Amino acid sequence: MNSQFVIEESSIEDIQRGFSENRLTSRQLVEFYRRQIDFLNPRLHGVIEFNPDAGDEADQADSRMRSGTKIGDMDGIPVLLKDCINTKDKLKTTAGSYALLEAEVGGDATVVEKLREAGAVILGKASMSEWSQFRSGKVPSGWCARTGQGKNPYNESESPYGSSSGSAISVAANMAAVSLGTDTTGSIICPANKNSVVGFKPTVGLTSRAGIIPISARQDSVGPICRTVSDAVYVLDTIVGFDPRDRQATLEAAKFIPNGRYKQFLNKNGLAGKRLGVVRNPFSASYIPESIARSDFEDHLKTLREKGAILVDNMEIENVDLIMDWNACGSDTALLAEFKIGINEYLRELPTSPVRSLSDIIAFNKTHYLLEKTNEYGQDLFELSELTNGIGEEEKAAIEMLAELSREGFEKLMKENELDATVSLGPLVAVVLGIGGYPGITVPAGYEEDGMPFGICFGGLKGTEPKLIEVAYGFEQATKLRRPPS
Repeated sequence: MNSQFVIEESSIEDIQRGFSENRLTSRQLVEFYRRQIDFLNPRLHGVIEFNPDAGDEADQADSRMRSGTKIGDMDGIPVLLKDCINTKDKLKTTAGSYALLEAEVGGDATVVEKLREAGAVILGKASMSEWSQFRSGKVPSGWCARTGQGKNPYNESESPYGSSSGSAISVAANMAAVSLGTDTTGSIICPANKNSVVGFKPTVGLTSRAGIIPISARQDSVGPICRTVSDAVYVLDTIVGFDPRDRQATLEAAKFIPNGRYKQFLNKNGLAGKRLGVVRNPFSASYIPESIARSDFEDHLKTLREKGAILVDNMEIENVDLIMDWNACGSDTALLAEFKIGINEYLRELPTSPVRSLSDIIAFNKTHYLLEKTNEYGQDLFELSELTNGIGEEEKAAIEMLAELSREGFEKLMKENELDATVSLGPLVAVVLGIGGYPGITVPAGYEEDGMPFGICFGGLKGTEPKLIEVAYGFEQATKLRRPPS
């Protein structure tokens, strides 16, 4: 490898330029990330497994490049996958739990098939909050039995925040080029925001959920966690599209995919003329008034204006306090029932598995209470979910309430004020975006005195990814605030 090429913090565009100039190979990339993982992962716990075939996959990519048969932008790029995304290879898919350690999946998740078809190298599996933090309210964010507690690389005493924690930790710490996470109610946006990376949660159905350990077919979304907006868009371009294995959701969202896909919206002047609704309440309140985050947010709003955005300030989402109360808004009722349906179907379809139902997992955790820290952390959400019996009248009412809150809240705000996107400090708007299936993207926006990162999140209506990309990329290029952890 040419000594002038620096892999740390390099983007997909940088890497592809290195490939084309014969200054870098995919094999050298994989070896660099393997060394990073060996050095940092014992402390950060961001990676569960390294793919033993990653080197061979990289060699195949290098061979294509030498022969002039390179597939595209993702060819030779190492991708880390959240440990709930199926791969039919030597890697396990366990949602961080020992209950699935001996299970075998029937095939790759559809998003993995698309990555492989694009020439991407599957680097390994990222750690996560076990079972996407749906086992118990006591399970710490970023903890799973298989790796222990994931650490925020900017401040190891702080939470990595959110179930796609390992995906964010690993990309932030340069243990991977790019990663995939999943999001139900903030699991991409939250860890990306708190680990100084870009998290892009697409409209539900834009990316297939087939072959992914589920929580809610109504809310689950798969998306990229990367160091830059452009990297996130390159990954998104690769994984979107109709999938007969996730027919209803992907068919509905396929109409949103523009001709030429999303790379065309990486426009440095994308903020010009965009109407952005500034939503402060209640999201800014998670930062104390004298925080750097609150002060910097005001500076960032000025930057947005200077770059041509039209800001509509102090926007209020109707019933937002109700939306943020999972119990009162019906979210708990809906998700508990949906999880049991989804996980039982997933487990039934596995060719080999020691557990075949949610009740089997509950029993496993009781038997293996030391491995799974069941006495410390419990499994109350599992037990409540097991008590449900499909989508009955109560669940239907809860789901309709969530739809109504979305229509009369976020959707009404966007449409009545003719907004292109909303802008908020921190990650908590992800709850609002989650219940409505709306897209959002978080971009690094600065650091507190203790080193903890914060981001700003742009949200939009279903299918408005092109506008979100223009806005997020415009902001990122105007500020370029991300820095690697020291």
